Amino acid sequence: MAAKISFPHGKDWGVIGPEGDHDLPVDSALGHRFQLVDGKVFDRYNGVTDDEVREIDAARVVERQAEELQAARTALVRRVKTEAAKRIATLDWKVERARERDALNGTTTLQDVYTERELIRMASNEAEAAIAKLVTQEAIQAFSW
Repeated sequence: MAAKISFPHGKDWGVIGPEGDHDLPVDSALGHRFQLVDGKVFDRYNGVTDDEVREIDAARVVERQAEELQAARTALVRRVKTEAAKRIATLDWKVERARERDALNGTTTLQDVYTERELIRMASNEAEAAIAKLVTQEAIQAFSW
């Protein structure tokens, strides 16, 4: 007896079996490849074999994981940039003090404060480069700066 398909949980995922409500458009054991539209069963994979469907699905999983990993990296870089900006902003009082002292005493302490800020920027850039090399979600979650 030819396999049939039913859609007991909605129109986007079929259950294949001999007691199904609809004929399959192609032979398959994969219910997720079919969709019910206006009472007709459609093959989302355009008639390829089940092995090809599995390969397509596996490639999509890899692609999705890569996208999620990149999104996590991007979020982590944003956090590093935000933290660097906060650290630099906390030095504003030192800039003001150094300007005043340099004006009063003829010193060059402002350069020291600018150097301190630049070191924060450099550390932030190094952190961003390290983040770009992280290849797992676990490594991203474990990263600290």
